[in-house]
Amino acid sequence: MKHLALCLTLILTGCGTLPTESLLFGDNMLDVAPKGDLDVRNPKWGEATIASNSGVKGPFGQSRTHSYDSLQKFLTSNGVDYELLPGNHVMVKLKDTIKFNTGSARVSSESQYWLDMMGRYLSTEPGIDIVIDGHADSTGAPSFNDTLSEKRAKAVKQNLVRNNVAMHSIFTRGYGEYVPACTNRTKQGKACNRRVEVLFIVSNN
Repeated sequence: MKHLALCLTLILTGCGTLPTESLLFGDNMLDVAPKGDLDVRNPKWGEATIASNSGVKGPFGQSRTHSYDSLQKFLTSNGVDYELLPGNHVMVKLKDTIKFNTGSARVSSESQYWLDMMGRYLSTEPGIDIVIDGHADSTGAPSFNDTLSEKRAKAVKQNLVRNNVAMHSIFTRGYGEYVPACTNRTKQGKACNRRVEVLFIVSNN
């Protein structure tokens, strides 16, 4: 019985030396509790890691990332004219178009060189998606031109894939004769409309 009483005395004495909850956590435990999902995911700093970018904003407020800076440098150094489109993502549209002969989905020789050059570059840039829009002039039936415009877009895609551009990063669309860039009343205008336009969508990261 003496041994039992001694053990109880030691236990109770030891508990008296422990700090209370208020000393450990303050008067209100809610003061130190995570305030939300962000604190739980990032308990040390209380804020998420921010993806690095140059800190420079484009004309429409988009962040300029490494991929965009690289693309801009490539296009400028190779004399490829382009425009930056508005939107949440950086979208770069080439002003130069890929040309085709009447009724053909084969890339013209004048466009083949710079398309190959573009493909070699894009194969090294996984942060860039490519949108390829095919178009036709008004020669032939509208249904024929619909199919022809799709074939032209797919021909450009195949060319890029041959240059090791990832297939899943390329998207194609065909517009037939319905979105002309020039008049279809002249020979020169029709040649202008037999085209593929290329748009790059750059990752925000």
